[in-house]
Amino acid sequence: MLQLTSLYNNIRASGGRITKIRREILQKLADVECLISHAEILQYLNKIQLKPDRSTIFRELLFLVKNNIIIKTTILGVDYYEIRHDHHHHLICLRCNVIEKVEICSQIEENISEIARNWQFNVINHTLEFYGYCRNCRVED
Repeated sequence: MLQLTSLYNNIRASGGRITKIRREILQKLADVECLISHAEILQYLNKIQLKPDRSTIFRELLFLVKNNIIIKTTILGVDYYEIRHDHHHHLICLRCNVIEKVEICSQIEENISEIARNWQFNVINHTLEFYGYCRNCRVED
C-alpha cells in the first residue's frame, strides 16, 4: 500500500485528482508482476462494475504516462503499461505472445551511462526487449 500512497502523492503533486478509475488502474497495475495491456485494464474495470468509455481510459493512461507515474511500452503494435519500479526488460514469445520479466546484469546499465556520457545525452528511461520462442513454443533443431 505504501507504493500506491506514494503514487497518489505524485499524482496530486502533478495537479491531478485521485479518481475512482485512476485508483483502480493503479491498483491493477500494482497487482500484476509486469506489463498489462489497455484491453486487460478495460476488462478489469468492467469486471469490477466500472464502465468507463474508451476515451476516458485513454486520457487516464495518457495522464499517468505523461506525469511519469507509469511506463508505456509498445510491443508488436500493442500498448502495455506498468508502474515505474524495479528496472527490468522483457522476453517476448513470437508464437504465444507471453511476456516475461527479466532482470539483466549491471553491465548494461554501465553501457547506458557510457553512451549518455559520450553523446552528452540525458537518458531518462530505456527499453530492451528480446523476441524469440518460450520453452513451450521452442522448436528443437
